[in-house]
Amino acid sequence: MKDRALEEKPACSVKAAPFPEAVACPQCGSETEIWSDETDAACTSCGCKVDHTTC
Repeated sequence: MKDRALEEKPACSVKAAPFPEAVACPQCGSETEIWSDETDAACTSCGCKVDHTTC
């Protein structure tokens, strides 16, 4: 059964759920998780700022 609310909205108005991405820290190389809706995050090992451009 389809959700009527989704049928009435154009596809571009339905937002995708955020998802995690694994990125390597540019300072220590440790794998750090950053969510798709975040602009940056801190490395869990050394605290260095990582962002989507470090992918």
